[in-house]
Amino acid sequence: MRVTDVEAIPMESAVDSVQMKLGETDQTVGVSPVVVKVHTDTGITGLGETLTYDPTGRDAAFAAEGVTSLARHLEGEDPRDVSQRWSELYQHAKRSGAFKPLSAIDEALWDIVGKDAGKPLYELLGGAAGDVAAYATFPHRKSTEELAEDGAWLADTGFDSMKITVGGGVAEDRERIRTVAAALPEGFRLSMDANTSYGFSEALRLSRTAEELEMEWFEEPIAHTDIEGQAELNRRVDVPIAAYQSHYPHYPAVDHLRANALDVYQPSLYVCGGVTAADRVATLVESFDERFVPHAFGPLVNYAASLHVAVASPACDLIEFAVYDDDADDPGQYVASPYVANQDEFGLEDGTISPPDRPGLGVELDDDVVDELRIE
Repeated sequence: MRVTDVEAIPMESAVDSVQMKLGETDQTVGVSPVVVKVHTDTGITGLGETLTYDPTGRDAAFAAEGVTSLARHLEGEDPRDVSQRWSELYQHAKRSGAFKPLSAIDEALWDIVGKDAGKPLYELLGGAAGDVAAYATFPHRKSTEELAEDGAWLADTGFDSMKITVGGGVAEDRERIRTVAAALPEGFRLSMDANTSYGFSEALRLSRTAEELEMEWFEEPIAHTDIEGQAELNRRVDVPIAAYQSHYPHYPAVDHLRANALDVYQPSLYVCGGVTAADRVATLVESFDERFVPHAFGPLVNYAASLHVAVASPACDLIEFAVYDDDADDPGQYVASPYVANQDEFGLEDGTISPPDRPGLGVELDDDVVDELRIE
């Protein structure tokens, strides 16, 4: 089997009102996917995906060009030798910063391997290690009052945990997490994400309140590059410290683990280096008896890849699930990727989530919708 062509398709965001903290302000952004198709001489086509947050689609188009540039090194190669292909592409990606293209291509190669073997990807990664639940996150910033009401709604459809954003100041955040925690159903877990908003002393003060509330974790409390600061915070507080969504590929995990900087490791498959890098993070994390919880905010091809890695890791019992529709009867139903024909197969069931038992990633595209969203 040989690679004959690699196609990168930048698309408009299929969801609205996504809000993220960028710098000091909350900004409305998009979730613009770049779907990658790796074609072979046997007729098997592998799917992968990365994403950008630029609502104009310009960043998606730029990422697609990066895929095209990196993919020229794949032409004529056997896509099933994924480890070798990853190592070769990494040599180019680390010099150009093309980790999003590398991630999408790697996912597509694993999809080919699964389709060629006639097996779902998680079986090729060692099989299912156990049940994986999903915790709810919201792609739009919500008021404290809204979040306090959401716990019962989420619990009714199978969720037993959710993550909320913080970063508005210690006093404000203390009130926010106390109010939300008090309103949650019994046994419902709560975590928070500061998106690196705080310095060490502020994060330490807020962590004390998180300890009192027995929160699930405190995500990115300080700069993700401050390994020593994370390690000191982790040493001084009982609430687990989480991060790694901004790191790539798997090599920085070694430094974090040696320093005991994190309790929860959250690689983002769309930027860390795809399935290959995330699976290696999972193996490293397991060897140190830490927790692996993939950051999986975004569209479904990449989410499917994240889910396969999660299911196959003994260190993972939880994965992120973005709830985009506040009016949905079932917030555990995936709705963010209408260009995926079988997105209804990716949803919460009896409190857990698992990929379909289709070969590869298990994703089937609706090419008509892809064409409608395609950025020319």
